Amino acid sequence: MPPTFGIYLPQTQRGYPELLELAVGAETCGFEAVWFMDHLALPGRRGGALEGWTVAAAVAARTSRIRIGHLVLCAAFRPPALLGRMAVTLDQISEGRLNLGLGWGSSPSELTGLGLSHDPPRIRREKLGETIEIVRAMATGASVDYEGEHFTVRDAMAGPPAVQQPVPLYIGGTGPKTMELVRQRADWWNCWAPDRHRLPDLIPLAGPARVSVNYSMAFSRQVVPHDQALIGPPQMIAEELRADRLLGVEHFVIQMMDPAGGVRDLERFMDKVAPAIIDAAR
Repeated sequence: MPPTFGIYLPQTQRGYPELLELAVGAETCGFEAVWFMDHLALPGRRGGALEGWTVAAAVAARTSRIRIGHLVLCAAFRPPALLGRMAVTLDQISEGRLNLGLGWGSSPSELTGLGLSHDPPRIRREKLGETIEIVRAMATGASVDYEGEHFTVRDAMAGPPAVQQPVPLYIGGTGPKTMELVRQRADWWNCWAPDRHRLPDLIPLAGPARVSVNYSMAFSRQVVPHDQALIGPPQMIAEELRADRLLGVEHFVIQMMDPAGGVRDLERFMDKVAPAIIDAAR
């Protein structure tokens, strides 16, 4: 299958009108998906952010083709049964365009600061596994009874099913226990930008899960060395992404670093960069 492209739009320092403009622009340009974050504030930075699920539902109602998701939802933010019904609702609003990204929480200080969880990493990982089971059961529309080590759901009444059966599940993270969960449960594994240089070692650990990767980038006339971002002319960026395509990456999630670029940068990416990645698959 040909590679696909998504745009990552973290909701920091952006109001809803700008997020909607970029999401609609990405749909028009041919991006397959728009992705949001699930933090109320970015760790280590000042200023809060719009809540991710509310933004996703609003964008889903104002678009018609582009898929909607988060990289990734923090499982500790929402009880599993509630998240399951939320996923069904958003999948119906979008007419089957939900990508369900889940993680066990990358910022312990955020969880404790918001009064959501004091669980250590091991417990949060275990809870994520149970959350996935409950959410997937509820997405079928069936009544759910579930008893795990951490969650018990009794007679969760049957409800409307998701449009998609199943809803695609993305799990993000690179730790050994997370990769084990990816192999066992995920349809997709998402690698965040700082770990993309480890792809040759990490991709085999994902098992049958398909691979998506985040990239931070900016267009520049000359190559600018950067530890975690790609900054340079379109040809250089295309060469980097083309190499990852040959490793097996199927979905490329782009975060444009220059806020002034707007939709023009999205158009430039699809015109100057994406064709080289598509050609690599042939």
